[in-house]
Amino acid sequence: MHILVVGAGVIGTVYGAHLGAANHRISVLAHGERTAAIAARGLHARDATSGIETQAPAAVVTSAAELDVDVVLVALRRDHLHGAASALAGVTPDALVLFMGNNPAGRSGLPSASGAQVALGFPGVGGTMRDDVATYFTITQQPTAIEASDSPRVAAVADALTSRGLPVQRVSDMAGWLAYHAVFVAAISAGLYRCGTDPTRLADDRATLKLTCAAITEGFQALRADGVGGRPRNLAVLHNRWLTPVAIRYWARVMRSPMGESAFAAHARHAEPEMRRLAEDVIARLPRTDSDDAIHTLLGARP
Repeated sequence: MHILVVGAGVIGTVYGAHLGAANHRISVLAHGERTAAIAARGLHARDATSGIETQAPAAVVTSAAELDVDVVLVALRRDHLHGAASALAGVTPDALVLFMGNNPAGRSGLPSASGAQVALGFPGVGGTMRDDVATYFTITQQPTAIEASDSPRVAAVADALTSRGLPVQRVSDMAGWLAYHAVFVAAISAGLYRCGTDPTRLADDRATLKLTCAAITEGFQALRADGVGGRPRNLAVLHNRWLTPVAIRYWARVMRSPMGESAFAAHARHAEPEMRRLAEDVIARLPRTDSDDAIHTLLGARP
């Protein structure tokens, strides 16, 4: 397949490199200062755990108009998403556009893709970009999520990533999954902002951890009461009122571990505008009631 990557940050670089290494043809939409490096050296990703490096050539294009692509992989932050509208305007109607990122509104929150088929997903990797190399780790507890559909192109992307050692979960209600995940990510980030984005400080701040866990639980309950399906199973098990003490201890351990910095604090620090926007999205969707004080206390106030 011919795959166009829109957004060649960490996520776009990692998935683009692996899809290229799986023998798919990769193009990248011109991406500011990264454009020259990609044109010269392609996409370069390094697994932080194993040290294995993956590189794939990539052509840089300035527009998707009349480009013969099978899949467009959009890997943009929530606050940059609507900037993709012009890039997607020329995508051929028979292409698949796969949005990989925070998007609690589901399809209604996406820019137009000119009638192309749309699929929703969320990355199961995180990391940092340095010297045009994306150093990444896979998130064991949260494999790459891609909506379940009968599209052969969705299946081809999922199969290619799996063959490259990036586990994929197929989610039947991806829009609902993204709504729940937005509550989780916004709450964790808000807890980190209260502690200066220092994960160790958050681990030691029991009051903020307790508020964070309560906010996630209340947000999940409000979405479920509103008939939203798709709850991520692992988070749903941990975040219920009866297991709040367990959740607090769990997140304290995570925040003290290397993952606290690499999976949460680094992203909260780097993508604060996106996390603020996500918090606004969550609050707008969950009106205040007597039973959801925690989520509005945490997300509605600036640290």
